[in-house]
Amino acid sequence: MKKLIFIFALLFTLILSACDPIEDEPQADLEYSDLAAKALFTHVEAESKSNDKYVVYYYQEACSHCQSVKQDILAFALDFEYLDFYIIDSSKTPDSSSYEEFRGTPTIFVLSGGEIIESYIGSVQVLDFIDLYSEIQFEYDMFEAQQLNSYSEILEIEEDEYLVYYYLESCPNCIAVKDQFLQWAFSKNVNEFYIMNGATIENPDEIPTELQILASGTPLLIVMSNGVFTDEYYLGKDTILDYID
Repeated sequence: MKKLIFIFALLFTLILSACDPIEDEPQADLEYSDLAAKALFTHVEAESKSNDKYVVYYYQEACSHCQSVKQDILAFALDFEYLDFYIIDSSKTPDSSSYEEFRGTPTIFVLSGGEIIESYIGSVQVLDFIDLYSEIQFEYDMFEAQQLNSYSEILEIEEDEYLVYYYLESCPNCIAVKDQFLQWAFSKNVNEFYIMNGATIENPDEIPTELQILASGTPLLIVMSNGVFTDEYYLGKDTILDYID
């Protein structure tokens, strides 16, 4: 009997030892070459890559502050999907930045239509950027600077083409389209995309003749040009989702 107990104990020990987890091998450090597809080579290119919103990370391989955030920013850039993200080694460019805000590396600029709309300068602010953009919640208040509160504001915009999204927070179809639409809108040029909450409009019943389309319902996306409705519009959840796809 004692012999059987000993054998069972030995087998139990062997089984437990066989189930010990294998320690994960340490992951190799990321290199800038891992983002070769996102690399830019001149400041002119970095400052005019797109008319829509995008991010540029400026670094120098010899910069100690860049080294301190290298793994953080490269890991972030590989996974970030809401805006186009580019990197540029400013020590190897044949030209200089035209932006007064550029004072060295590491630096992150969020650009739209060739303009800097956000800047993060230095290693501490680069980490702040990562924290902020890792926790994005797509809400209407992200577009506070692009919020229109009167019909006259729609007609006063001087852009060859711009979009106005008209919605009601309580509208079921607006709720259904919200996350996907706002994620798409987040990447648009800030001078070419505006939103209007139908519940906060000044004098909502006094719709100008040229904007009567706004009485059609919500959600509604209209295309404007220098204060003139172009007769192009997208009404309803399915139509808007088809448009942004």
